[in-house]
Amino acid sequence: MADLQSKTARKRLKVRTSPYFSNIGSGRALGYRKQSAGHAGKWIFRHTNELTGTYAKETIGTADDLTAANGSDILSYTQALALIARKSNADPAEVSVQEALDNWAAWKSKTASSDKQRTDYANTAKRLGKAFGRLTLATLKANHITKWRDEFLEGYDDTRPRMATANRSLATLKAALNMAANENAYDGKRVWDTVSKFKSEASFGARMILLTDQQESEVIAAARADLSTLLTAMQMTGARYGELRQVLSDDLNGLNLLIRKGKTGSRVITLSDTKAAWFAKQAEGKAPTQPLLCRDDGSQWPDGGQIKLFKIAIQNLDVPVGTTAYAFRHKFISDALSRGVPVAAVAQHTGTSVEMIMKSYAKFIPAQMQEWFA
Repeated sequence: MADLQSKTARKRLKVRTSPYFSNIGSGRALGYRKQSAGHAGKWIFRHTNELTGTYAKETIGTADDLTAANGSDILSYTQALALIARKSNADPAEVSVQEALDNWAAWKSKTASSDKQRTDYANTAKRLGKAFGRLTLATLKANHITKWRDEFLEGYDDTRPRMATANRSLATLKAALNMAANENAYDGKRVWDTVSKFKSEASFGARMILLTDQQESEVIAAARADLSTLLTAMQMTGARYGELRQVLSDDLNGLNLLIRKGKTGSRVITLSDTKAAWFAKQAEGKAPTQPLLCRDDGSQWPDGGQIKLFKIAIQNLDVPVGTTAYAFRHKFISDALSRGVPVAAVAQHTGTSVEMIMKSYAKFIPAQMQEWFA
């Protein structure tokens, strides 16, 4: 157990995210959070529910590491103990979203049938909580949750499986927050109850966005150099980000580009002379096993690595709200259909099914009718 009583002892403690705790009996503990060297730590009061093993934590003041204690917002160890003695429980409003999820995972683990299941609960809590930072039951807003829920769909052409994932994650988040609110007698507004799950009948193509040629050019020009290259490849092939990020230099063979890992398995994309020359330029100086379309540092693009950079690229552009890199794939397919390319050929080239194209892009085809038949 860490020595928290003296400034000297606290100074020797290592910087870390989680607090150092000293138990003071009856499920209560005084904690000290040291998150950066050269800055005063924070005193934390933790109260544990002995029946469930879950807890609430509250920051009660700043430690007198650098400034003399005043008994108010800057507290000595003794003053922090005295303040805790006057409290019955930690302020439930101070329970963070991450703490609520961790408590949910601990509670679920008690009835888990295997170590793997317990690990899965812990990993789920960590993954879901990452999006909410230090938000607490009191500071969490409905728009925080809505934005988090909607981000599950970003970067995917077929959003239906992602809707199901988002709905399951939202249900877990709500369960964790309600458990924390109930166990800690939280009487504030439960904003999470106002956020709805995606409806099962939501249209597959409801979120589809098509950019104009000018808008695509503006996005490519505004993007970071490595992302600009990747977007150009999407524009020329209609391939998915997840497929292109895994293409190796050796996968380019003349007018053919091998897509190793697509949703429908591997396939070969046929390139025009101009497109093949562009891809050949990307392969110059690269070993056969290097990514053909790599990041600035030469490494492979990670899963989802385009999302944040794409948002930065379009933040000052006049493009539809909700535009993602997948708009380049959508436009490639829509343009091919408008030129009269057979649906089966488009499906084979882009690694999808005829049924999916008809369901997804049918509403865009009538918009071309005048152009085609005028």
